[in-house]
Amino acid sequence: MDVKTNMLKYLIFLLAFFITYQAVSAQHKDIPNEMILVTEKRDVTGDNIPDRLVIKGLKYEEDAEFLKEITLYVDTGEKKFELPLSSGYKPAIQFVDVNKDGVEDVFITTETGGILNSFLFSFKDQMMKDLTVPKTVSITAQFLDNYQAKVTINGKKLLVIDLSDRKEEYEQSGIYTNGILNEATELLVDGFSTLKPVFLIGKGKGLVGIQLVSGVYHADEIALVESKWSYEKGKWKLIKANIKPLQTE
Repeated sequence: MDVKTNMLKYLIFLLAFFITYQAVSAQHKDIPNEMILVTEKRDVTGDNIPDRLVIKGLKYEEDAEFLKEITLYVDTGEKKFELPLSSGYKPAIQFVDVNKDGVEDVFITTETGGILNSFLFSFKDQMMKDLTVPKTVSITAQFLDNYQAKVTINGKKLLVIDLSDRKEEYEQSGIYTNGILNEATELLVDGFSTLKPVFLIGKGKGLVGIQLVSGVYHADEIALVESKWSYEKGKWKLIKANIKPLQTE
């Protein structure tokens, strides 16, 4: 009798376990797995042994290109790091020694609606340090009378741009009436649209960024502001910034 009872209890346990397993499996069946987007082997710790770096992404929807989660995984053999990045598209990775410590840093970019998200990490001596990319240049820009625009960098460098080739469009949009501004109107200033490693003469490796300045809408491109940055004494230093007018066809 005891043997039959124990056997019955065992069968009931197995049945309950099977039902629970099926329920859990069904619950997670439709959840997409992380996708491996980038895999690299590179010495980022300075011990002359290649480390494994993987970028994984989780799609917002199964057929969508947008990634709601992007994560960098670094395995040095001694330590493992998991670093969440921003959501977005097309993660890319580069290796460049911007902090000039003799070991390559990890530079990652993702795209979000034309704006670049950038991340920069050091893993020298098995220690993770977020170097944090430079902030954008401080730019003020506004329309002037007579179909002109004024762009100023950091309150110092100034350029006045002639926009008379767009006067018909600006008159129709209500910005101007016979060349006179209807009201004070600022231009649109974006964050970095590109940020790339570059060699700076006398400074070694640094970064160069591009910001777009637009008029009444983003496609109304007026100028680019190019800035060059060097990482010195634990922080970013602006080396040079230029305003480049964009001509309409």
